[in-house]
Amino acid sequence: MTKEIDCKRCNFMIRSENDDELVSFVQQHNKNMHNWDTSKEELLRAAKDV
Repeated sequence: MTKEIDCKRCNFMIRSENDDELVSFVQQHNKNMHNWDTSKEELLRAAKDV
């Protein structure tokens, strides 16, 4: 199933059918753009099914 995460701080959005890929991209974005560490569990809770 495809999941989506929108960044609340900027205009970043990602969709993926692969949870690990989704989490990896969002963690990189959060760290590089906002200096913010996020856990896999936190991100999967925030992800929406699309």
